[in-house]
Amino acid sequence: MKKIISLLLLVGAVSVNAASIELKIQKQKVNSNGSPYGSPGGIYFKCTDIDPFILYTVQYSRDLKTWTDLYNFGAVGTQTTSPLFHWYQLPPNKCFFRIVVAW
Repeated sequence: MKKIISLLLLVGAVSVNAASIELKIQKQKVNSNGSPYGSPGGIYFKCTDIDPFILYTVQYSRDLKTWTDLYNFGAVGTQTTSPLFHWYQLPPNKCFFRIVVAW
C-alpha cells in the first residue's frame, strides 16, 4: 500500500507544469528611406503555464550563478506578456533569463 501511495505522489509531483518564458524580439520600424522612426526596439517576455494570483520574477544572469531581478509581475490567467523592455534597459552583454516564484 505504501508503494502505491508513493508512486501516486511521485507521478503527481512530476506531472505539474513548470512556468516557461519566451523572448519576443521587437525591432524598430524603418521607413522607405532607411531612417528609423517610432519607439526603439527591445524585447517582450511571454510567460506561459503560470499559476494565477502568484507573484513571479523574471531574472537575468551572466554566469548562471548570480541572478538579478529584472521584472516582478502577477497575473489573473495562466499566461501573460510583459511590457516592452528597450535595449538600453537590459544588461549590455549576453545573459540568461529565467522565471521564478517570488516568495
